[in-house]
Amino acid sequence: MRLLKFYQSSIGKKIVAAVTGAILFLFLVAHMLGNLKIYSGAEKIDAYSLHLRTFMEGFFGFGGFLWIARVVLLVAVVLHITSVVLLIRQNRQARPIRYRRKRRFATSIAALSMILTGPWILVYIVLHILQFTTGTLQPTPFKETPQGIGAVYFNLWNAFQVWWIAALYVVSMAFICLHLYHGLWSMFQSVGWNNPDRNRNVRLFATISSIALFLGFSSVPVLVWADVVPPPAGQDGTVVVEKVGVESPALVAEGQDSRD
Repeated sequence: MRLLKFYQSSIGKKIVAAVTGAILFLFLVAHMLGNLKIYSGAEKIDAYSLHLRTFMEGFFGFGGFLWIARVVLLVAVVLHITSVVLLIRQNRQARPIRYRRKRRFATSIAALSMILTGPWILVYIVLHILQFTTGTLQPTPFKETPQGIGAVYFNLWNAFQVWWIAALYVVSMAFICLHLYHGLWSMFQSVGWNNPDRNRNVRLFATISSIALFLGFSSVPVLVWADVVPPPAGQDGTVVVEKVGVESPALVAEGQDSRD
């Protein structure tokens, strides 16, 4: 097949790695913007979550389009990892002569960070899906809406009240953005845009994008844990607080009234 033959070439793998990398980058941007809706309140972010499942419901059914997007992302991840690994192997075989010490040191630092962050990111993605998407892993209170999907605001707020979950999320985002920085730089190199006239702008774009995504994603667990983000409210207007190891102020007040 022509597509397979094209992929077997060096330029084919580079293009696939670049395109899939761009898809994953755009997903991160969209996902961050969705997470930031938590600052607009429970109604806004929960409505956004429901919209993702009702989008094009007439064609794909409830949640159908979202599952298509998930499959596309999964394929992109597999193709991206495969292409990058094959390119690294191909480059090593094509250049048996080692680089000078300075160049080899810089390359090894970049490669080392990718090797360390890559497996961590994969494990984190699985745990993230099990905790917030499927609700299979529930170290903190988990609530579903009448539509049978996770109540985003409630679940995020309760999860990030636990310091080690919030810290794990921040560390994972740091690894993801470090990985992204090297990935964006490599993506532009792969498509032949590593021109000396453009390298500074490319590196600046990679730096700003990585920092912006890290700050956007990490602000949620940090501000929730710091109690800057208000707790979710119950349907009857009372505050629902299910913070691990902490009694609800509303329940305490209610208990005092009953004792009086």
